[in-house]
Amino acid sequence: MLGPLRVWSRECPVDLGPARQRAVLSALLLTPGQAMAPDRLKETVWPRKPPGAAMANLQSYVSNLRRTLEPNSPPWYRNRILRRDPSGYVLDVESEVVDACRFERLLREGRRLLHEGEHRCASRTLEECLSLWSGSPYQEVRDSEAGAQAAARLEELRLLAMESRWEAELALGRDSSVIAADVAALRMRFPTRERLSWLLMQALYRSGRRAEALRIYHQTRTLLADEYGVDPGLELQELFGSILRGATDVSRAAPGLVR
Repeated sequence: MLGPLRVWSRECPVDLGPARQRAVLSALLLTPGQAMAPDRLKETVWPRKPPGAAMANLQSYVSNLRRTLEPNSPPWYRNRILRRDPSGYVLDVESEVVDACRFERLLREGRRLLHEGEHRCASRTLEECLSLWSGSPYQEVRDSEAGAQAAARLEELRLLAMESRWEAELALGRDSSVIAADVAALRMRFPTRERLSWLLMQALYRSGRRAEALRIYHQTRTLLADEYGVDPGLELQELFGSILRGATDVSRAAPGLVR
């Protein structure tokens, strides 16, 4: 789900058929293991103008997906993975086989390790969860409200994972110049995101680029004032003060890291 929809069996990739059929499977993967009412499924697959035969088409797509997902089962037994309950259709798969679910589990684990000071394990775990991404999430249903909300949530969590990984790498003493370049590239897209500014200031200062680190603070302060009428948060202000004083240790929790 973290990119174009793809499914694998033990042997090979699975051909999921035409776009609308793929959208049906993608919609059901918004809530794996939970029932989705037919009307909600229809709205997710056809968010604008559903055809008059939408429900019949939906049933046909479900039938095709059952054959695809359980090709070796007889027709009357193809309902273990994709079944119909009284409340709707259920895609009954374990969360660990869905990359979006696995990503969230690894992110929680990585942040827990970061909080506990296990920076090496945190860095590896966060790198693993980020490696699951191959593009934009839920591409097949992003035009629907449910798909857009799920995609936006995952994109926000991806940012959090990237920030947490950089924090772990800084704590490990990794090359701060490389980290600064990576953070700066992302900060161009999110210039008012304080955590990125905090990380970039840290990386620049550790690279011996004190003046640039101070400039990032002033840029962030100006942008926050212009856009939202607020000052930088306490953590960013404290880091700015530490850099002004020339402190040797500026390693503190980044803004937004839950303690």
